[in-house]
Amino acid sequence: MDPLELAKNIEMEGKLYYQKLAADSPLTALSGIFLVLAKEEQQHYDIFSAWQTKRKSPAPPLAGEASAEAKRIFAGLSAQFAFPQAAYDYSQAYAKALEMETKSISLYEGMLGKASSPDDKKVLQFLIAEEQKHEHLVEHLLEFVNEPKRFLENAEFNHLGSLGDS
Repeated sequence: MDPLELAKNIEMEGKLYYQKLAADSPLTALSGIFLVLAKEEQQHYDIFSAWQTKRKSPAPPLAGEASAEAKRIFAGLSAQFAFPQAAYDYSQAYAKALEMETKSISLYEGMLGKASSPDDKKVLQFLIAEEQKHEHLVEHLLEFVNEPKRFLENAEFNHLGSLGDS
């Protein structure tokens, strides 16, 4: 399969999965994070689609906003901590999301290793960095569902600091 087509499929799979997580989430706040992630996966899909159509990689867009949105949402959850028992059941779903992000990073790193054009390399490096941010965020969502009280007690949200302001 063409690597660009495979990348588009991975991004669409991610988008649809995040939309499902948003719809199924027992916490409205977490739904917001998943909707932002779905939006960013659509943007990544659009990059690969344009690349495939024009046979030239497009300029990378601005960095995504998932990290900033996650920080805002976790700050709100900390202010009035209420975590339904049903949310604990979602750790497997978040683990699958983490697996999907890791898979996309691996594919894009492979594509980067084969890229010859500086423009191709630039857009792939951008996408790898974006997916690494998603991977990091999903790791923290897993931490959140496994130990929400301790996670939220960190008022500085230092564990999200390495996500950067995207």
